[in-house]
Amino acid sequence: MITDRVKNTILNNCLIEKGEHIVIGLSGGPDSVCLFHILSQLKEELGIRLHAVHINHGLRPGAADEDQRYVEGLCEEYHVPCHSYSFDVNRIAKEEGISGEEAGRRVRYQSFFEVAGRITAETGATVKIAVAQNMNDQAETVLMRILRGTGTDGLCGIEYLRKENTKGTVIRPLLDVSREEVETYCRENLLKPQIDLTNLEPIYTRNKIRLELLPYLSENFNTNIMLALNRLSKIAKEDKDYFGQRVEMLITEHAVMQEPERIEISLQLLRSAPPAIRHRLIMRLYEHIGLSRNITASHLEQADRLLMEGKPSSMTDFSSGYAMGISYETVGFYKKREKETTNFEYLIHMEGITDISELKARIGVKILSRRDWETLEGKEKKFRNGCGTCRLSHDKIVESGRDLILRTRRQGDFIIPLGMQGRKKLQDFFVDEKYAREVRDRIPILCLGSEVIWVVGSRINENYKVQDHTERIILLEYSTKI
Repeated sequence: MITDRVKNTILNNCLIEKGEHIVIGLSGGPDSVCLFHILSQLKEELGIRLHAVHINHGLRPGAADEDQRYVEGLCEEYHVPCHSYSFDVNRIAKEEGISGEEAGRRVRYQSFFEVAGRITAETGATVKIAVAQNMNDQAETVLMRILRGTGTDGLCGIEYLRKENTKGTVIRPLLDVSREEVETYCRENLLKPQIDLTNLEPIYTRNKIRLELLPYLSENFNTNIMLALNRLSKIAKEDKDYFGQRVEMLITEHAVMQEPERIEISLQLLRSAPPAIRHRLIMRLYEHIGLSRNITASHLEQADRLLMEGKPSSMTDFSSGYAMGISYETVGFYKKREKETTNFEYLIHMEGITDISELKARIGVKILSRRDWETLEGKEKKFRNGCGTCRLSHDKIVESGRDLILRTRRQGDFIIPLGMQGRKKLQDFFVDEKYAREVRDRIPILCLGSEVIWVVGSRINENYKVQDHTERIILLEYSTKI
């Protein structure tokens, strides 16, 4: 039975957990009505709550209104809350310069996630979005991607479960059921779904593949073409999962998140990695900072040229305002900012926490006596000057007679790096320490006038280090907000 197969798909792929709320995209067509009916039958066994979302795209006056009435009546019959939305998809597509298909998809998922967010806010429960793609949709997707020149990961087609960043999780419990089986199920259960006649017209790429190309391939090349394409997608998914695990391990071990929209990794690692790993690493690193779409083969070719031929400070543009640049022995992936410098300046009080809104960070300050410091040092081994922590002589800071300021760099700034004699221009320090050019104007520095006493994340000033005779010690801790 189809119901048992859907239940097995849910259990085998961990699509649903007990106690979750499931938002179903319910168009009124055979696929969504079939999924709605099956989940209605399984809801007690699975321990879930159902909600339906219907979208009127404004494309078929009269017929679209009839679809909405049908869906609302079905939900009332099965005592399932229904949320209906209406959009002028053609107008949205024109205003945003996108296809009608893409506009329709955007408003659908926007509405799904809006309802899911509202349910979570009201109940505190986990919510998942269930959509009704089936085996035929999978075959069409794989074939469409082949025609567009996809990479091997694209052959995976539609996934059973996909997390849409922070928005939510989309599940597809019908992926092991064919369209013919869906239609049979609807007839046997007297569901009488609505038929969208535009699906029977070859006006969109997917419709042309469904109505013309797949039947032609089935008749002339392989009568089981739909099953063959589904099998291909499963094999590709196994390969994708394997490579994905390798890539995540490399990111965990070698990548460093410098800012919410900047991540860095070893230049030598990328140069030496096989293309199959290197290209996946590049795409995954961009996903970590917000770019998950529109990375093309051309972008990856540009990245390869940059890695193999580029010099320090070389960079190349990706899509949507993102870029990739070489800085000495590292490669940075980042969202480009406006040309004007992000300036900030904060007076740092000798006790408490100061929020740095421009960097989504904070700096905490604590003053200790020599005795308290030695006790703390004994308990916690050694409190060292590290990436986000710093210890300085409070006595020396007070003697300077200046306010302690955390700010961005200015002309005339200098530092006497720990362990060295004589001052060094901050610009020269940044060059010597191999700071990427595009981040230097955002590096927080702790200053007394033009003298830098701590480059946050790096060196302190030799003149302000803690010495044997230091009576009071200032501890600073810089951290980014999660």
